[in-house]
Amino acid sequence: MELRATSARVLNNNQLSSISSKPTTQRPSQANLFGKQHIPFAYFGSSSLFTRTNCSLKANLYDDYDQVKVKTMDNGDSSVFELSTLTALSPLDGRYWNKVKELAPFMSEYGLIRYRVLVEIKWLMMLAQISEITEVPCFNDDVQHYLQGLIDEFSLNDALEVKKIEKMTNHDVKAVEYFLKQKCRSHPRISKVLEFVHFACTSEDINNLAHALMLKEALNSVVFPAMDELIGSICDKAKKYADIPMLSRTHGQPASPTTLGKEMAIFAVRLSRERQGISQVDLMGKFAGAVGNYNAHLIAYPHINWPQIAENFVQSLGLRFNPYVTQIEPHDYMASLFHSIIQFNNILIDFDRDIWGYISLGYFKQITVAGEIGSSTMPHKVNPIDFENSEGNLGKANGGLSYLSMKLPISRWQRDLTDSTVLRNMGEGLGHSVLAYKSTLQGIAKLQVNEARLNEELNQSWEVLAEPIQTVMRRYGIPEPYEKLKELTRGRAVTQESMRDFIAGLKLPEQAKESLLKLTPHTYIGAAAELARTVDVAVNLVINPSN
Repeated sequence: MELRATSARVLNNNQLSSISSKPTTQRPSQANLFGKQHIPFAYFGSSSLFTRTNCSLKANLYDDYDQVKVKTMDNGDSSVFELSTLTALSPLDGRYWNKVKELAPFMSEYGLIRYRVLVEIKWLMMLAQISEITEVPCFNDDVQHYLQGLIDEFSLNDALEVKKIEKMTNHDVKAVEYFLKQKCRSHPRISKVLEFVHFACTSEDINNLAHALMLKEALNSVVFPAMDELIGSICDKAKKYADIPMLSRTHGQPASPTTLGKEMAIFAVRLSRERQGISQVDLMGKFAGAVGNYNAHLIAYPHINWPQIAENFVQSLGLRFNPYVTQIEPHDYMASLFHSIIQFNNILIDFDRDIWGYISLGYFKQITVAGEIGSSTMPHKVNPIDFENSEGNLGKANGGLSYLSMKLPISRWQRDLTDSTVLRNMGEGLGHSVLAYKSTLQGIAKLQVNEARLNEELNQSWEVLAEPIQTVMRRYGIPEPYEKLKELTRGRAVTQESMRDFIAGLKLPEQAKESLLKLTPHTYIGAAAELARTVDVAVNLVINPSN
């Protein structure tokens, strides 16, 4: 970032050395809390920029409440807390930590620092490839291996060291630069080019790429897999329930029957379409200096094609290059991305509410879990808490993502700092979204179809056959078919017998009459069963429209 409440301090080498030599107070098992594992997803283009792939969280906040250090004053007006799942201000970092912690390596302060380190090192390595910059000779394998190691082995201890430097500089990106100089000072080759760390960069050159990479890896590694698992679960239910007839309701009133599976299939296809749209948003980056014109670059090396170098560098990180910028990348792609996630979430809210309603109607029972309590006073209750939890978290996610979408594209003149604090909240929207997806999945796993209740409602709703009867009457030229069925059914109790008596009195071809006499609310489902059985084909067409 470029503007601070107080000016940043520039540290000399002696000051950096003194910071490095000071002992660091560590919490238990501070080092290497983030392990590494292979993650195969690469939805936004190239695979991870880390040789050992992405970090996966291996540690919790303190879950053991015995470790919470509490000192309460006698008058109860002051407490000193150690951060734990009990004392965290955000429920994502407290109550729900274990359900969202896989986002932490990407969307946390640690993640931001880690990706800043990556961008700074990759830029130094890019400069070494430019023949016109003779001051930075081409790096041999040893140098490249050393620099890549700083990325791959970046730990919580390293991030804490950066934060210590930031206390002196009061500038977070400058602290990363000084950290890297400190790390590279002992290397015989890199120590000679230390001043090319952060060369010609404004802080936002580093930040905008770091933020884009944070989003890319979080989506590929956590959000997309959660979405895909959710869509897959709904597809499975659609096929499983494909042939189970169900009374539809339009305006809350009985309507033409469908199947339970087909209603599930609708949501699978809708969610697939939005999920596909999210993956097609171009994550963008800029690298054009203080106001987007390469001013410093061209003063230092006027004969280098810096716009092309910047484009190559941004693309090497797996991002789309934005050539027309101010000091910041304008965040329009973020607005598009977050709006797309909001729409996915809106569809899931619709699903949650529908399933909640079907449970209320008795179409579904919920498998009980031993030891769980539905109500503190009504022992019989088995509440649809997973779908309610999901709906609540989706609303919270959408509120935060909506604000980000509206605020981030707006910045005064060539840049103001309002985006900086807002961008630190990206993880909140994603966290509540992932939490909601997991809650819906948990709810789906508890569903048990109550076919007796479904059949009961269908047996009591013979009036829904008014539609097919009047449609066949139209075909064969019987006058006023709609009006005749309206008189028979609207506001009146309709039974199987009364409906069959009406059909028997119609002047229809025998084959048509016989077909209507065989029709029941259970069998009047149109193509619903086939639509449900082929939901996988529909979802695949959304993902691969050329197939």
